[in-house]
Amino acid sequence: MSPAIIQPASKPSPSPRQKRLAFLLALCLALFGANLLYAALADRETLLTAAPGELLYAAAFDGFTDEWALYQGQQRAEILEGRLELGISAAQTASWSAARPRFADFDITVQATAQSGPVDNAFGIVFRMQSAADENCDLPAVILCGIENVLPLVGAAIRQMTDAADAASYYAFFISSDGYYSVRKTENGREAVLSAWIAAPMIRQGLGAQNALRVIGRGADFQFFINGEPVMLCIPNDPQAVSTYANGECVEGTMQAVLHDDSMPVGRLGLIARATPAGGGGLAVQFDNMIVFSPADSPPDEESRA
Repeated sequence: MSPAIIQPASKPSPSPRQKRLAFLLALCLALFGANLLYAALADRETLLTAAPGELLYAAAFDGFTDEWALYQGQQRAEILEGRLELGISAAQTASWSAARPRFADFDITVQATAQSGPVDNAFGIVFRMQSAADENCDLPAVILCGIENVLPLVGAAIRQMTDAADAASYYAFFISSDGYYSVRKTENGREAVLSAWIAAPMIRQGLGAQNALRVIGRGADFQFFINGEPVMLCIPNDPQAVSTYANGECVEGTMQAVLHDDSMPVGRLGLIARATPAGGGGLAVQFDNMIVFSPADSPPDEESRA
């Protein structure tokens, strides 16, 4: 007697209801992805402008996790107790975080406090920050650029995997906890000293001392303030030269109240902390009450908004 042949049970076919649910789920996922990409790419074009003297942007850092790039590691940016804290663990490295919108003309003030680490440090405001990804999608697929704009940490991982370079360009206004200030410009990852380190008696020195920093940008002209007082810059006579300030004199240059540089007409605003070669790592700097106005028509007086 031949053994009975048992046929395997056939897999039940999806019901029409299940097919409709699967289709709706796939459609929802596709629409979510499209909306994510649209929001990210639309955000790339956000340029905040307003009438002179009007408020453009404010960050008290209470629940602003979706407005700023936050990350952990040897260089970190995180919000702690209503402040943005930037930390650096090694010398000659920096941490920064930038607000999402882009600005043309601006009048920014922020309160900055070095909480720990060496007093030989550098921290302050970055402005007109831009990158290749701001203007062109330089990743293998446009959807990846959209993801990067919404999720900066995921974007950084994508760039590491795809070897896509993203050399940022920006200006930076630095002060130090031992009483100096400087202005730098970085283009495609290469830094130039626009105004060398200059001692400033208005800087409140030491760890735990709070200083109010202000930068005003009108077109290609920039002014700088510390605790309500304007500061002068050492501008070289040769635009290609490096600023040098020694023995109370601007060497082969002049002291000027306004920096004129038209390299970057628009860009993001942000905050930065840097560990110097002499000071080393272990630096932690907190920022609070960042306020951005559209600059007034007339030059500012010596009173700070902070």
